[in-house]
Amino acid sequence: MTDSNTEALKAELDSLRNENAKLIQSNEDLRAWMLQQEAQGKESVFQRLNEYDITEHIKQKGKILYLPWSKAWTIVKSIYPNAVFEIKKAEDGCIYHTDGKTAWVEVSITINGQTETETLAVMDFKNASIPADKLTSADVGKSIKRCLVKCAALHGLGLSLWTGEELSDAARQKKEKDLDDVKQEILGIIAGKMENGVTRDVIYKTIYDIAGVKNPNAIKDIATAQKVADAINKLGGKTKC
Repeated sequence: MTDSNTEALKAELDSLRNENAKLIQSNEDLRAWMLQQEAQGKESVFQRLNEYDITEHIKQKGKILYLPWSKAWTIVKSIYPNAVFEIKKAEDGCIYHTDGKTAWVEVSITINGQTETETLAVMDFKNASIPADKLTSADVGKSIKRCLVKCAALHGLGLSLWTGEELSDAARQKKEKDLDDVKQEILGIIAGKMENGVTRDVIYKTIYDIAGVKNPNAIKDIATAQKVADAINKLGGKTKC
């Protein structure tokens, strides 16, 4: 092989090495970008669901405000079609867990690869644990649905409605209790005002004029939230003939 051929081959090998190095770096850059996007996606799930306006979907039973399970799951699936929930079964395959005295259910929801898990005691209409020997399938089914909503709250949806409830450590770390208290107060006031004839547009305008947002769950500070609560509380209903 002549010197010129050797030099040409060497140059070609050097070129291939450079291209290979660029390809490796490109793959590393792509992997880093994907990890960053994944991390941002996990962050944005909580932020997006936490700021979702559930005002018109909440129901009230006595003094308790709640989001129906069917509406909660519809909201989650409409925003994140890949979301799945799982009933965590006991070792014997039963859909509830028991210590022989009382029972509880466990549910997990996975969104964009992030899983949150919650448990809930099987309770009666007074929120008292039902003895294990008195359980019915209806009791367990209702608890699973309620636990599903509670688990969705860990992802951010309607989290303020659970103020005063026993949430997991993960949920308590995510909450800002004082602000959530006022947000829950706002939702309660709104529910009452709408029942008395105050239109949603009037309520939203009142919130927007003070907070710059229509959704009470998007309010960022307690002082603004308190002003909103006071203003909505002063709204009157429709004049009846």
